[in-house]
This record gives sequence, structure tokens and C-alpha cells, in this order.
Amino acid sequence: MKKFSKNLAWILSDGTKGMENQSVALAKLLDCDFKIIKYNPPFLLKNFPLIGKFFPKSFIKINLNKNFLPNYVITTGKRMAGISIAIKSYLKDKIKTIHIQNPKVSRNNFDLLLIPEHDKIFGNNIIKTKGALSFFDSKKLLENKKISSRKTTVFLMVGGNNKRYNLNYIDYYDLSMSIVKATKLIKGKLIVLSSRRTTKRAINVMQSVLNKNLIDFKLYSSNDINPYPDILKCSDFIIVTSDSVNMISETATIPVPLFVYYFPKETGKILGFLDNLVNLGIIKKFDGRLFKYKKSLLDTNSQTILKINKFFGSKYFS
Repeated sequence: MKKFSKNLAWILSDGTKGMENQSVALAKLLDCDFKIIKYNPPFLLKNFPLIGKFFPKSFIKINLNKNFLPNYVITTGKRMAGISIAIKSYLKDKIKTIHIQNPKVSRNNFDLLLIPEHDKIFGNNIIKTKGALSFFDSKKLLENKKISSRKTTVFLMVGGNNKRYNLNYIDYYDLSMSIVKATKLIKGKLIVLSSRRTTKRAINVMQSVLNKNLIDFKLYSSNDINPYPDILKCSDFIIVTSDSVNMISETATIPVPLFVYYFPKETGKILGFLDNLVNLGIIKKFDGRLFKYKKSLLDTNSQTILKINKFFGSKYFS
């Protein structure tokens, strides 16, 4: 007979860091031990998730016959929806599947969905979130915030192309020049962190602009050892490009002024998400100036776990 651990979650991840981080954040909120299982869905399962209902167990390629299986299977992003459906079809009510973001298929294929408010999707097994879940503890992060007589530090987090954007070198040139001018105005130093979506050409453009216009700066690429938490500890201002809901949501949880650089033609649901954060006093739209303001903090994590507890009931958390 199969036995199911009370406090175990499987995180199925294709290695996309932003997605995986949200799944890890959820497992921590559930106070679960968790195991990250790397899984690259086959083409059909990735692009046609409902095939998961009929996917042969032998094709799943995840051991479902262990003595201890999880209470929760956590997935994030449309690409991982199919494997969640496949595992649920085999294990049925023995596990709970929780999927983060819009899976683009019926909500009835999952036990619970966590979907951002700006997606405008509703249902009795859907919990709306104001932003992405944050995988780090902002309070602990800033407990040892580094304070010294150093220069004011500006931290720029840069994204890149996705289904909404096809950015070119001019976009990155304009971004770099704007940030250089703002950093010079406050006589600060600049730290830039690119993402996996930032192209090599974009990095080269930014490096060239910075070399010519700033003395005190450092540019980290996604290939470097991730200095993200350490940079946050010493940042006086944070600037994030508008393409990444994840990066904006994470940095919205800490009491450091947060400015969002809007890439051209920002429209639709993401613009609605950003406008909402502006109205709440959480972010400021970057207009070339950096300044202190009374920042409200985004509290997606604590609000979400309260709703999950209410949805599942205490018996799943005993």
C-alpha cells in the first residue's frame, strides 16, 4: 500500500529559475520538506497539457511507486501544467496539485491554482495573488543590512525578451543612458544584474555605455555566481525593468525605494499590474530621478498562505 508523507512537496521544474523560485516559495509557505525534480516535458505535453490526462505512466518518467509520496505536487508556468495533470490523473485524490500562474486550460484539472490578479481569471479553486511569490525572507535578508560610509548604491535588475517584448540594442542603450544619468545625479555607484533573458548583445551594449560614462560600477551576468541577496543588502535604490513580474514582486517586499523602468509600449495586463502597485505606493515609475519615498510593502506571501489554509482546511497542515 502506498504511503503519503504529511509534509512533503514535489516541485517539478524545467530549470527556469524564476518559475522554480516561486514553487520553492510556496513549499516554504506550506512548511513542507520539498524535493526539486528536474523535468523537461516532452513537446506534446508541454504544448498540449490536456494530453496529460491520457499520458501513460511509463512516459511520465517520474517514480510514482516509492513508499513515500508527497502531499503536494507544485508546478509553475504553462509549460509544466501537463505533467501536473498527468500525475494527478494517475494518483488521483492521493495528492494535491497546486499550479502557479495561468495554465491556459480548465481550472478543474488542478486542486488549486494561484493566479495573479491581473490575469482576470476566477473560480472556486483559484486564489488571486497581487504579485509573484517571493522565495526569500525579506526580514531576515535585511537583518544584517550592510551600513558604511560607502557611496549610495543603485541596483539595476535587467530582464529581456519574452512573448511581450522583442527588445533591440536601442532599448538597452536608452536604458543604460537613463540609469547612468540618474546615478550621476546622486553621485552614487551602480550595480547591474542581468537575467537569463538578457541577450549577450544587450549586455555588450550596457557594458559599452557604462565603460564610457561611469567609473564606479559593476555588471554581473546570469553566468556569474548569483550575488542577488548580497546586493540587496547594500542597495539604497532598486530599479527593475518592467518585463519581469517576478523581479518586481520580490523587490517590492523589502523597504528599499523601488523604481520600475518601463520598456516601450508597456500595455495590457502587465501595465494594469504596474499601475496598481504605483497606486498602492509600492513602486514608482522611473522618470530619470531617484529619491526616497514612504514605500508600502507587497505582502503576497503571507496573504496567500492564509487563503491556502482556508481553502484546504487545517487537516492538511496538521
